[in-house]
Amino acid sequence: MRLLISLLLVAYLPFASATTETDIQKNVTAFYTFYLHEINHDVSPDNIIKMEQMHKWVSATLLKRMDEIYSMPEQELLMADYFTYAQDAFPEWEKTINVSPASLDGQSMKLDVWLGQQNSEHAHLQVWTRKENGHWKIWRVVDAGDNIEQKLY
Repeated sequence: MRLLISLLLVAYLPFASATTETDIQKNVTAFYTFYLHEINHDVSPDNIIKMEQMHKWVSATLLKRMDEIYSMPEQELLMADYFTYAQDAFPEWEKTINVSPASLDGQSMKLDVWLGQQNSEHAHLQVWTRKENGHWKIWRVVDAGDNIEQKLY
């Protein structure tokens, strides 16, 4: 009986891992769909980070740090929007979000995110998530296309 249970567990493990990776992929896709929708409806990033929905996808530490930065008079720490690394988001981005499955990177899961852009170019980001209160949440974003990181953590 133990042998049968062991064989079933061994057969299940690859699927359990894939579920975590694709669940994180779906969460990051949902985040960018929400975030870009809000940006495209003229909601400023400093107001978006205060929305309750953000706590589903973004770590509390990152949200707190971003709120502190946005509260600074004449803040100059952020060169561009942290989650898109752009001064302006294009409306097409909301419809052309591509996210890779997550891969293990130390204690985090890392994903590549491509936001469609004009002239067949894409904004290429790398997003790191880690578990917080039982859920995988974004804690770091890097502009992989231009190799730029705004270190907020």
